[in-house]
Amino acid sequence: MLVEDAAGRGYKELIEVSLTWGKVPSAVLQFGLQSAAGGGHLAVVERLLQAKADANTAPGEYYSRTALQSASWGGHLAVVETLLKAKADVNAAPAYNVGITAIEAAAGGGHLAVVERLLQEKADVNAAASFRGGRTALQAAAEGGHLAVVERLLQEKTDVNAGYPGGRTALQRAAGRGYLAVVERLKAAGAVS
Repeated sequence: MLVEDAAGRGYKELIEVSLTWGKVPSAVLQFGLQSAAGGGHLAVVERLLQAKADANTAPGEYYSRTALQSASWGGHLAVVETLLKAKADVNAAPAYNVGITAIEAAAGGGHLAVVERLLQEKADVNAAASFRGGRTALQAAAEGGHLAVVERLLQEKTDVNAGYPGGRTALQRAAGRGYLAVVERLKAAGAVS
């Protein structure tokens, strides 16, 4: 727990000391990387990657994220760049329950610069949402009222009427939150109610 806690809080010096105590299990490195990425702790992310943390460790089944999904959620562009250089999978599958893709995470937070960077790496704007509680990138952006992100995703030919079993479309999500400008833009793009 020491490495994970220190990584999530950005305590690079404590990470350095911990790594000198002997072999750190790979699962500990992975969780530490995911925690540091989510917190935007670039120096810790770089150090854990040097220690051979895998940038592509799959998320767990529940509420879990890859390091790239975590960094995208927080809008940490420098960390996203570092993970992409380490060959993080921009289209890694979300966790089965309440998981998110990297592009969905960035879109839901309104992080346009991260969305742009992920699109440069060919992020799938129509990636399937997680089984339970998931959203597409457009649904996430619309629900957050992030008009600039909605506009950008529409330029990428995202499915404006995508839903999932029992879920709501982007239009329904925006309307439910009272985001009139987003609703109007989605309707102009062909969204149906």
